[in-house]
Amino acid sequence: MGASRTKPKDSTQRELWRRANGMCQRCSCELDPGKRGPAPTAEVAHIRALHDGGARAVPTLSIEERNSIDNLILLCPQCHDLVDKNEEEYTIVGLLKIKAEHEERAAALRQAGQTWRMRFATIDYLNLPRIAAMPGTNLLLRAVEEVHLDIGRPFREQGATAGFFIAKINPLFTVWDARATQLTRETVSHLKQGQMVAFEQPMRARNTSSLPGMPKSISWDSTPQLVCTVGERKVRIRFDSDWITTATPVVDLKSAARRPTVYAGLGQVVNCTETEVFVSARVFGQPQTPESAMFDYIKSSHGSGPDTLYLDDFVNEFSTLQRSSSSRNTYQDRGKMKTVALHYDEDSVSPGIERELFTQIHRVVPEFRRDVRVAIYSMSLRGVAKEGVVVPNEVAVGILVGRPDLWKTIAIPEMSTLIRYTNIAYARVEGISLQQANDLHAAMKETSAGYVGAVEVDLALDTHRLLYGDVPRYRLMQSELRLLWSAAERALSGDDLEDKITEWEASGLFGQVSWENGPGPHDAEIRALAQSFGNWLAKDDDR
Repeated sequence: MGASRTKPKDSTQRELWRRANGMCQRCSCELDPGKRGPAPTAEVAHIRALHDGGARAVPTLSIEERNSIDNLILLCPQCHDLVDKNEEEYTIVGLLKIKAEHEERAAALRQAGQTWRMRFATIDYLNLPRIAAMPGTNLLLRAVEEVHLDIGRPFREQGATAGFFIAKINPLFTVWDARATQLTRETVSHLKQGQMVAFEQPMRARNTSSLPGMPKSISWDSTPQLVCTVGERKVRIRFDSDWITTATPVVDLKSAARRPTVYAGLGQVVNCTETEVFVSARVFGQPQTPESAMFDYIKSSHGSGPDTLYLDDFVNEFSTLQRSSSSRNTYQDRGKMKTVALHYDEDSVSPGIERELFTQIHRVVPEFRRDVRVAIYSMSLRGVAKEGVVVPNEVAVGILVGRPDLWKTIAIPEMSTLIRYTNIAYARVEGISLQQANDLHAAMKETSAGYVGAVEVDLALDTHRLLYGDVPRYRLMQSELRLLWSAAERALSGDDLEDKITEWEASGLFGQVSWENGPGPHDAEIRALAQSFGNWLAKDDDR
């Protein structure tokens, strides 16, 4: 550490910030990643000094080892000075222990949350330096580069560039994987310092007279904030006016000083008392309504589209205030077995979607009634492209509006954003009831960060046939797992498919694992290839 406060490369610094949850790893106070705002500026410090004359120097370490993340600790300026000037008290072993304990607590807080996403009508506030230091923001940082935004300057100083940036990133929050605890009557009394919370409440704005500038005296009594009551506690969500996105939100915030306005967003708990919770905002805005989402679709659509659109097809599924059972979908034949497609952001899920999915199927489908077939594939959009171009809105409508009574847990805007910005994996599950489909959706939403939503599959619909027509590869039969690759495919696969038997036997999920000849979608091609290969060998023998 010592006299030098040189910062390592940005990627290492962002990872350190993530592990520390944006808090000082000694005193746990909230830190500011830049040089603005009410919180102390974050300082990346060296446990073993960067230079040989510094505190806790180890001359034998290379520069790379001194700047490695294992030798770095995130501190506020006061703690940085304290540990530098008290080398005997703050030893290498002692600082490593402080860091490890803090990172363990921070990891526990992150894991305690649920995946947070939101569809905004307007993004009114975005603390860009803090958001950029969070995990899962690669697409956001790419947008910063594309519009040439200066991440260190307030939005109001960057003119139209800030507006272009906000418009570009607005859809990204529907595919983001931030972890947060939903702020509710049940959770508000259990919150801890450093915890990320998601909020959506009618709120009043306070201390808005100083907007768009910051007040001269920065304190909880003077800083701009949103205020609401959750359960028995008052929640105060402060924000730095430098990161109000445009001039329009200032008008809305001043209006919210007179009458409550619904704001949704994400923030970090900085303090809790018996009566109040203090939160530092990361992002907030006004949730998109079904009416505005439908209008946006109609305005942007170039095709003829379906004859009828329903507001239920545009419900903001990420909004806790809007989420409800569909009023028009009566879902006839409730006892009939269904086929559903569960969608995932392929880049956000672990390689083994199967294991997670099979575990949840075991939870929601009773063993004595279980006869479920599963197909898991990367979604190919080539079949629905028109002249080589995929139009996300039109594909989303084709998936979700083909049948008015189709069961679904995802709306058109979310599906369109998923198609536009991500690689999609899907699991087609055949042979479950509507209630089991609902239970499976709820279980996947709880356990899988990359899970997005589900829709009932009807292969009579052109879009469904093109996207979900792949054959099943697994059959879950009571306590058994049967693999449905055809004999021809297995014969030509070598050991790759045979290893699956051993893999699933070792998982402990099934009483028995065996082969059951599947339909083999490529059997004809495989036979033709085998015949060609045989002919080639015969010709080679003749030579």
